[in-house]
Order: sequence, then C-alpha cells, then structure tokens
Amino acid sequence: MNKILILVLVIISINTFGQKSNNYIEYYSLTNEGDMQRYLKNDSLAYDCFLRALKKVDYVHSQVLVKAASLAVIHNDYKNTYDFSRRAVLLGYEYKFYKNKSYKQYRKTNYFKTFKDSLDIFKLQYKESLNLDYKNQIDSLYYIDQRIIRKNRTVKGDYNIDISKLPEDLFELDSLIFADFLALIDKYGFATEENVGAKTYSNVWLFYHHNIRLPKNGKYMELAQRAVKAGAYSPYLYAWMFDQSKSYKKEDPYFYYGVNYDIKKLEANRALINKRRKEWGIKPLEAQETVKRLNTTVTRQLW
Repeated sequence: MNKILILVLVIISINTFGQKSNNYIEYYSLTNEGDMQRYLKNDSLAYDCFLRALKKVDYVHSQVLVKAASLAVIHNDYKNTYDFSRRAVLLGYEYKFYKNKSYKQYRKTNYFKTFKDSLDIFKLQYKESLNLDYKNQIDSLYYIDQRIIRKNRTVKGDYNIDISKLPEDLFELDSLIFADFLALIDKYGFATEENVGAKTYSNVWLFYHHNIRLPKNGKYMELAQRAVKAGAYSPYLYAWMFDQSKSYKKEDPYFYYGVNYDIKKLEANRALINKRRKEWGIKPLEAQETVKRLNTTVTRQLW
C-alpha cells in the first residue's frame, strides 16, 4: 500500500513539475523589465526577461510574442523568431512586423521561407480556432457602443438596428451592453485573443471601462481584477479604469495612471504608488514622463 502511495505521489510530482504557474502579474512584470532593459539598450537582458515571461503562462498575448520575435532576431535566434511570429499570426496579429528592416537577415533563412509559405494556413487556422458566436456578439455590442451611442463613424458594421426603438438618452444603452457582456462571460468565460481574436479582443476593454468605473457598479470591480489576473484584461486599462472610479468619488488616484492628478502628491507618494503598480504588473513611474500643461497633466511613456 505504501509503495502504491509513493508511486502515486511520484506521478503527481512528475506531472506537476514544469507546469506553468499562469501567474500573469509575474508575466507582466517580466515583460515590463524586458521593455526597460531594451530601452537601456541591454538587449540580452531584455531577451532573457521575455523568454522567462513566456514560460510563466499558457496563453501569451500576440503583442508580447511580436516583441519577443524582434528580440530573437537581434540574437540571430531564428528558430524562436519563426515560432513567436507563427504564434502571433495564429492569434490574429495583422501588422506585417516581419517586413521591418531588422528582419532582413531572417528573411534570407529557411525559417522565414517556411513561415511565408505557411502564412495563409496560419491565418485559416486562426479563423477556425475562434468562437464565432462570442466574437460576433462582442462585435455587435462594440458597434452599438461606438457607432450608435458615441457616433464614431469609423466603426463599420452591417447591423439592422431600429433607431426608433432606442432610448432618448443613448447612454442608457451602456448598462444594457454591459449586462449582455456579463451574460457572455458567464456563458463562455472571459473574452481573450484566443477565443475571439486579437482585433475583437482589442475592443473588449470598453465594456469594462464604461461601466465598472461608475460608483453604482463598484461591485463588479472584483470581476475586472480577476480578468487581469487571468490575462484577459490589461493591467494598464484596469489602472486607468480604477483611477477614473476614484475620480468619480472625488478621491486621489490609486495608480496615478491615465487621469489628471496633483504632481506634488505623486512625488510625495512615489514609493507607495510604485508598490501598488508592481502588485498589478504595471510599470513604475520612472517609465513615464509627466508634463504639466495649463490645468492638466500629460504623460508620455518612455518604455
């Protein structure tokens, strides 16, 4: 009996060893460190940070994969350049980053020839991997959010919407959109690049942002926090939304991100603010430059 128990424990330990922790806060922190090292022109340290980050989670975002590919090129690591590029395309990344001049030597390799020859296949695999019902419903909600409510005519869509049945105050639709979005999360789980594709996923943050920042919806803040920790919501967009929720309540920002603030208070609490940011995988204040313009502050990201 003891031998059987020991064998079971050994099997469990073998299966557990090497599994990814899916610690997205640590993943974000490593990519942030990589961005800083690249800004400082320490490309080897930057590449190491990204390679370590990719081992932390099962799902890696397409933008992170493209950054990793650009560092792999610098190190003539063409095998990883191919792998990271392939994975980014399989998630729906559309920008033709591999045409950048820094990829010139890579484009002479067999790895690139294989990538180029397989590009249409990768794009087809991407489309086949999507949850089309989830994607289409999010796209329709985004259309209402942007085109119908906010009159953004750059947003296109073929939707048959009876304008006469809409409320006089179109912003009342925000809460209805959010209710539908919550129902979709309950049905399909968090929306990610993996299940709805990079383009649709890039619009999902608006549903969190327009609703959870409102004082009446404070009970949903934990939902946004879980999404961040699951890699389904950017920590930066969360910080912006959270700080807007603080401003609605006439409170000082928590992260000092994306909102107007008192520079003197920021400087007086710099260490505390950086601690808060680190806890959520957000770059420190040193990664940005803040400029005072009239009655507002403008932030420029350095790395």
